[in-house]
Amino acid sequence: MNKARKKRGFILMATLSVSVLILLLGFAVSSIASANLRSSGNRLSRLEAKYAAESGIDIGMAELEALEPETARTYYAVPVGKTCPGGTDCTITIQYVQSTDNGDVYRISSVGRGPKDARYDSVALVLKGGGGTETNPWFSKGLVSEATVYVNGWTTIEDGGLHGNTGYQIHTGQFNADYVNASCPSDEIPASQCTCFAAGNNPYCDGHYPAEVVDPVDVGDISAHLDSLWEEYDQPPPTVGTVVNGPLTISSQSQLDAWSGRTILVRGGDVTINVPGAELDNVNLVLEDGYSVTFEQPTSVTDSNIWAENLTFLGHSDVSGSGFYINDDLAFRGTNTSSDSVFVAGAIDFHGTSTVDSTKLFSEGDFDDHGAVTYSGETTLAARGDIEFHGATDLSALTNEDGLAVIAEGDLTFSGRSDTVGIFWIGGDFRINGTKKIIGGVLSQSDIDLNGRSYIKALRLQNDDLPQVDLLEGVYVLSRGAVSED
Repeated sequence: MNKARKKRGFILMATLSVSVLILLLGFAVSSIASANLRSSGNRLSRLEAKYAAESGIDIGMAELEALEPETARTYYAVPVGKTCPGGTDCTITIQYVQSTDNGDVYRISSVGRGPKDARYDSVALVLKGGGGTETNPWFSKGLVSEATVYVNGWTTIEDGGLHGNTGYQIHTGQFNADYVNASCPSDEIPASQCTCFAAGNNPYCDGHYPAEVVDPVDVGDISAHLDSLWEEYDQPPPTVGTVVNGPLTISSQSQLDAWSGRTILVRGGDVTINVPGAELDNVNLVLEDGYSVTFEQPTSVTDSNIWAENLTFLGHSDVSGSGFYINDDLAFRGTNTSSDSVFVAGAIDFHGTSTVDSTKLFSEGDFDDHGAVTYSGETTLAARGDIEFHGATDLSALTNEDGLAVIAEGDLTFSGRSDTVGIFWIGGDFRINGTKKIIGGVLSQSDIDLNGRSYIKALRLQNDDLPQVDLLEGVYVLSRGAVSED
């Protein structure tokens, strides 16, 4: 009997022990399941917060893409915060950072929220490109030469620098620039062709050679580019019109009025217009067989075209919306030009006080400015030969968007004080022999010589007659990632 009782007690204890173990195991499984559920719920909450934050970045990019570049830069010049639309639980902040050669950089930050106070912070740097084209930014780097740069006077280069493929010589201690570099010595440019001299204590030379060596610069094919400009702007003369025998002297306005709206073909002599305050309006005047036109009095030329061997303005004249296509010399003695006029000639000479606005001047030979000429608008001066500016030339009336383009296969020389907002693309030497201020840039296939006091501010300008580059269009991600998550 005692044995039976002991056996039943043992079975009871074993049963109780197993029951307790099963109960504990069930509790543990339940606890683990509850923890997993809670963890899964937290993960889901964080995922919701992450998706909301990432959606905010996408919403910010879409808002940027919908705006014009200038509008976006102005609107987001300071941080702009807003709640995400469409029920997405996020807030975004957009801020303009800086402009680059490829477009504008913006910072988009987004805070997404989910259940249980979950939070996810995301940030992206994006590039907004406006598309279209712009003047190659290499034209606005400062002073760039395929040969050597010589600095012989006080010089400051702001927001840019100095580059010479074959080196540089800085013969003044009064020199400042953001950078100075060269492309020698190298495999392409041996030490025998490399030069470096810098006065005063500065880091520009390492012994006899430039301290910073970079890849050579190719400023481009100026001759081929001028060919394309001539093809675009030069116009052949009409061959059908009213034939008039020369030589011919015009002494009354009524004679000019009779030509209005017509093409006049003059054969056998020159044309002289001697009418004070004459007005030539809407006339095609063609001098055949190598003859010339002279305006002896102040004259107004509007919406007219002239083809001749030589064209001379002896009085102070106004020219608007007109084209002159001259085989030899085109000479002005004080003239105002405007409204997209086009002048193509063998050589171009300016004398006296003149203004040139939004005008194209192309010379097969030299271009000489002997007087006080003010240039403005998107004006282009181009010459197969040399370009010279004598005296106080004022090229400072230009805006930061539209720049003067000066293109020469030969040399360009400034003699005297002058201010310029423009870009210089020169096949020969570029020389400054006086006090000079340039806002824009200089590219030269030959040497650059600064022989006076010079201030250069590198600035990106637009002129459609210079080589253009395609711009990115749309919004592109530069970097994107999480800042933090809770």
